[in-house]
Amino acid sequence: MHIRVLLVDDETFVAEGVRAYLEDEDIEVRITSSAEAALELVRQGTRFHVCIMDMRLTGMDGNTAIRALAYADPELRFLIHTGSAGYVIPDDLRAIGILNSDLFFKPQIDMGVLTVAVRRVATASAEGATEAGHAEGGGQPPPFVAPEPTHRRSSPTH
Repeated sequence: MHIRVLLVDDETFVAEGVRAYLEDEDIEVRITSSAEAALELVRQGTRFHVCIMDMRLTGMDGNTAIRALAYADPELRFLIHTGSAGYVIPDDLRAIGILNSDLFFKPQIDMGVLTVAVRRVATASAEGATEAGHAEGGGQPPPFVAPEPTHRRSSPTH
């Protein structure tokens, strides 16, 4: 399986280091320095198995970016790579499948652990695509439309 990774990080030195390591492991990496650029790539139909997301970005933050990217491409899987030592995965991101084992703190000393995680979530992404009836890398993601706010309606009592 040829793995494609979208790496979103505004720290060039960090992003290039991660890319160099993953590419040495035969994993294709595309870097964007902003969440907005990442979202545009996905909206245009560029397909990735995994997105490695920094949390503190200029403009749209990582949490918001993951929500938008997951909406735009439900088959995309995520790893979080952050320098925020106190970061905790929000409940709504857990609900889309992001686990504690998908969270990595900078500096990531052992890049092998990150590589194993990329392969693990990429496999889950590919299996999800097959189950959904899509050929790997085929199809177009839906256009991003901000979800409508949810309002709880009280059910009628009988």
